[in-house]
Amino acid sequence: AARAGDGHRAAAAVAAPPVHTGPVPAAPAVRKLAREMSVDINLVSGSGPSGRILREDVERFSLGHRGAAPAARGESAPGAAGGAEIALPPADLPDFSQWGPVRRVQASQIRKTIARQMVRSWLSVTRVTHSDVADITEVEANRKRLNEQLKEGQPKMTMTAIVLKAVAAALREHAIFNCSFDAAAGEIIYKDYIHIGVAVDTPRGLVVPVIRDVDRKTLPEVAAALNDVAARTRESKFEIADLRGGTFTVTNVGALGGTGSTPMVNFPEVAILALGKASLQPAVRNGQIVPRFLLPLALSFDHRVVDGADAARFTRDVIEMLENPLRLISFA
Repeated sequence: AARAGDGHRAAAAVAAPPVHTGPVPAAPAVRKLAREMSVDINLVSGSGPSGRILREDVERFSLGHRGAAPAARGESAPGAAGGAEIALPPADLPDFSQWGPVRRVQASQIRKTIARQMVRSWLSVTRVTHSDVADITEVEANRKRLNEQLKEGQPKMTMTAIVLKAVAAALREHAIFNCSFDAAAGEIIYKDYIHIGVAVDTPRGLVVPVIRDVDRKTLPEVAAALNDVAARTRESKFEIADLRGGTFTVTNVGALGGTGSTPMVNFPEVAILALGKASLQPAVRNGQIVPRFLLPLALSFDHRVVDGADAARFTRDVIEMLENPLRLISFA
């Protein structure tokens, strides 16, 4: 349990900058991360061998200094309009063993990485979620017929692959969803490429490999790339490079059930689209109640960059792609 005064000592330790007598010992990737997070790497204490600065050190420094930065610069307090982000210290835990037996298991490296990224996203992105529903009755029927007619070696078509193609088309028309926000410079970075990450559930944890140039690939090529990267990810045969460079993320939680979610934006992206469980439901069409296959969609976005009306228009364009398959065919 934490002792009284621990928090003051921790704050003092964070505030005291390290003394570097030469070049800061840090890998190029760590230096790049520090620049992206607006961290002066000369002020970071390294926990690696011989004081080498690791990614974790930069992230820990960033979280520990966000709350104190405004006062030092004479800016508005955290939480005020235009103020800095708030960093919350780890909460003290009670002694759970007083109520019964407990076990402590060291978290895996991938779980620690996921945890860091989730905290980073939570503290960095002003997330809002917009929900809608797509009628995929026709496209689902066509997808099943296509898979029944596939020749040996041809990739199986999944609904996720079709959604990826629809999202790529929408990203072309709504470039604000294919960008990143540089808060330090006050700039929006638009990317002239569309690389979409796909969340994959693996025995080790959630991994998001990236499919590149989705807008330039044909639908069968997207399906083949998705099948390949998903299989390699589940078998832990992916490279770190496979996880880098995404501009937007799609996650399909519908396979596990659930009617909706509020997905976390994959920072430094500005939006993520979650697919719920598609199901046959009664719907009104031309004044008649008919069975339709409906797919719930949830778009989480960074409200610093994207407005609610933008999110509604983007989601509606994705839905129109799914409800009118000819638009997907015409999109190259």
